[in-house]
Amino acid sequence: MRFAREVSGISHGVSLGLLAALYVRDSLALSVDVEPHVPGLDPSLPVQVPLGTDRAAVTAEWPGWWADALDACRRGAEPSTPEDAEALLTRPASRAVVLALKPGIEQLHRVQSPAALPIGDVLRGIESRIGRWAQSVELHIAEVPVEGLLWERIAPAHVLASTHFLNDPARTAPALRAVLEDLV
Repeated sequence: MRFAREVSGISHGVSLGLLAALYVRDSLALSVDVEPHVPGLDPSLPVQVPLGTDRAAVTAEWPGWWADALDACRRGAEPSTPEDAEALLTRPASRAVVLALKPGIEQLHRVQSPAALPIGDVLRGIESRIGRWAQSVELHIAEVPVEGLLWERIAPAHVLASTHFLNDPARTAPALRAVLEDLV
């Protein structure tokens, strides 16, 4: 018998595109209101506005950047470097600040290690209950290192989750089960 993880299309990792947007938001202490609400990065960042940054322009661009970064995440269009995100092509002020903050963004991305998830156990439980393998399951979990508990379904097969939430097995297993049962 194959392991459930081998027959599923489940991916999980820290999104560089989303992390870059959150890093800029928190570094510049931007006051932006978007859905879903995402708390500040953990650990919190000191406010640092690079010389020459047009903070007002970045504030105006940020909600659209965030929406486009979420869309890119849903489509699996992750940038290879923070400044190469599709969402920054039409946002020069945001791209400039990403370039200025790039070392910090990349450092934070490097030290992130995705949480271990009980995907196999949850899938095996679902497969046992339904009496068949769940071979056609597709689920993508974008982990963000933010304060508090976040588990937000951003598309039918995409979830935005905080590291704190994913590190809590008592929360993660039922949340995974609910989403996976919906997708099987």
